[in-house]
Amino acid sequence: MDTTIEAMSREYEELVAAAMEVVEQSGGRSGTALEKFKQRWQMFMASCDKAEGKVELARRRITADHVMDMASGMAPGGPVELPLPHISIPRLEQVIHTVSSLTGNLQQGPLPVHKVD
Repeated sequence: MDTTIEAMSREYEELVAAAMEVVEQSGGRSGTALEKFKQRWQMFMASCDKAEGKVELARRRITADHVMDMASGMAPGGPVELPLPHISIPRLEQVIHTVSSLTGNLQQGPLPVHKVD
């Protein structure tokens, strides 16, 4: 999960760098910068989709394990062995919040680029 978050963070940094390049450039080279920005945007969106998929898979696995434990009567008893590596609840909540926030931003579309004089 951490590597997915790190990859999403790297893609975001690359996206911001590409956006800054578009803003800073003027004249004939801005078309190249816009194309690079578009590519970075698509890569960032793909990394967010991947992160969201992992969070959804984790949620499903945790839910399925909980239902199975409840059905078998094991839930009130000892520790539950999950097929996922251990992740703290606050960390999982932070990841879910981050992915949800980024997904909301992505659904709004790219920010408008204002030409700097």
